[in-house]
Amino acid sequence: MMEGLEVVVVGAGIGGLGSALALARSGHRVTIIERDDTPMPADIEGAFEWDRRGAPQVRHPHVFLGLARTILRDRFPDVLAALGAIGVEPTPMRSNRGFELDEATLAVIAADDDLRMLPCRRTTFEWLMRRVVLDEPSVSFLVGRGVAGVEVGPGPGGGPVVTGIRLDDDAVLQADLVVATTGRRGDVPAWLAAHGIQVPETASEAGVVYFSRFYRSSRDEQFGFRGGFGAGLIAGVIGADAGTYSITAVVDRSDKELRAHLSDSDRFDATMRLLPELADVAEVDGVPIHPVHYMTGLINRTRSFTTADGEPRLTGLIAVGDAHTCTNPAYGRGQSLALRQATYVADAVAAHDNLLDAARDYEARSSATVEPWYHFSVLTDSMRSAAASDGASTRGAGLDFGALFGGGAVDPELVRMLLRVLNLLELPQTLIAKLPELTATAATQPRAARASVPRIKRPSRDELLAAIA
Repeated sequence: MMEGLEVVVVGAGIGGLGSALALARSGHRVTIIERDDTPMPADIEGAFEWDRRGAPQVRHPHVFLGLARTILRDRFPDVLAALGAIGVEPTPMRSNRGFELDEATLAVIAADDDLRMLPCRRTTFEWLMRRVVLDEPSVSFLVGRGVAGVEVGPGPGGGPVVTGIRLDDDAVLQADLVVATTGRRGDVPAWLAAHGIQVPETASEAGVVYFSRFYRSSRDEQFGFRGGFGAGLIAGVIGADAGTYSITAVVDRSDKELRAHLSDSDRFDATMRLLPELADVAEVDGVPIHPVHYMTGLINRTRSFTTADGEPRLTGLIAVGDAHTCTNPAYGRGQSLALRQATYVADAVAAHDNLLDAARDYEARSSATVEPWYHFSVLTDSMRSAAASDGASTRGAGLDFGALFGGGAVDPELVRMLLRVLNLLELPQTLIAKLPELTATAATQPRAARASVPRIKRPSRDELLAAIA
């Protein structure tokens, strides 16, 4: 077990804050380098307006899945308690229109304590985590400074070892370990390529663009999580903190007509009202907080910090979150996976007496439980793209979950398994192995059960494009 390391964490997003918290509480001294030099907001509403130029996606919706909540419960209970103190309470899955669950299934889900998501804005979560980290005596912040690269020297066995970072003014900060949490746009491989260290990466474009808008309701509503579908788009409502909620629409990147339509805030609102699964939300007197935001350039990507035989290409640097593996953000997995890797860093360092073995351990854990989500995202994107090119509905991308859950004929434990996969509590291989059974179950439901599934009339493409405020 290594003790008292000098650690530099690059990036003060959720992955960086989680890494700093886990390492500091394991007895290490941590310096967080954050390029954005903006004052710490006084409250959660100030946090929503936080000028985080290095993380332009913070005011898009984020989903804190069951995995994120269990990590807080088991590793950072004070963070979970602080969220509870501002009204962010773990929320179980409930029935929604188009996603009907019978009482027996709801009881099985409620009995699984892991199946609780956190209805929270990304800015609220990050602001609160930073407050907690700021109170850690062995963590310090260096803000308003960018990282230009890393310092590399020979390791004990002759391999390269990162010995520190070089700031954008050429000042050098020495470190025993550098944790890179630079996000999807950070170019960690370029830092290493400057020293002749190649980090191969595999990437796949997601093929979609998403649009989102936050609203505030004066009613005491619990919006939970639900999806809606229309001709050419998938939409979702995500409940958040302080009476806020978001609506997100995902469309094919090549659909310029629908993209132009949804980029107008009034047309966006009018279009969402046409989706029957979102009808109850549309009836709520939600007041928009900001215009529609959109995000492009979405990719799935994983980087190989080890050779084919699992040997680290270097020591002294570990990448966390999107700097290591990123998935299509429309699936909402990024924050949960970043927190998982943040705990993996601390656990790997605690389990070994040298950084080489710690790197082997960390990469093995990431390969087993993080990288599969990259492959699953690529698979899901390809299924969606194939369905769209055939002119079929994008709903379920080959599996009609509404038909599966309607009518009460499905095994509640099967539903629980599916929800555990969607909450990253089980690996996607679990779902892939069950797909034949799920499809057969949906196809062989008794006629009476299938007839009881509500037939929802969804709008046509012409109706979507005709929507105006």
